[in-house]
Amino acid sequence: MNSKFLKLFFTIILFSNITFGQTNTFYSINDELFELPGKWEFIGKIESSAQWGFSNKKLEHILLINVRSIDIFEFYNKELSEFELLNKFYTWESESWEKNENNIEIEKIEVNEVEKYIIWRLKIKDKNMENYIIHGMKNNKLIGVSLSDNNKKKPKSRDEKIDFVKKIYFNK
Repeated sequence: MNSKFLKLFFTIILFSNITFGQTNTFYSINDELFELPGKWEFIGKIESSAQWGFSNKKLEHILLINVRSIDIFEFYNKELSEFELLNKFYTWESESWEKNENNIEIEKIEVNEVEKYIIWRLKIKDKNMENYIIHGMKNNKLIGVSLSDNNKKKPKSRDEKIDFVKKIYFNK
């Protein structure tokens, strides 16, 4: 099978996949495919951080996904391993939030050196904003998935939020 056919095939299924009666939404971001469970609407792109935003009105969730080349960052050094670069990114990102926001809480939740990812929580208390974030290295790219759960009636538990960002990141 040639690659043009495969690209066409995957483009067609991007917008229509039915799994056990649930419609899932597929998006290709910088040549990485993401499957979002349920119905998601693209709400825009933040150019400065290469983040694609999605909204699920039923769940009242906002999802930000970014896929970037690691060599664009000021801390990039080709001598570092992917995991070392990931740690540099996490430090850079968390310090940036701490410098630019007041009343902030950052918690590193899970670090996996083998699978090259870090899960963390960002809470901006005075804005009542909390995100669960996974950043990792795959295919020589820095990939991030961030979930904001705005559902006041049935919010996901902490473990559900962590599992959700992992599911999106790993495309499971």
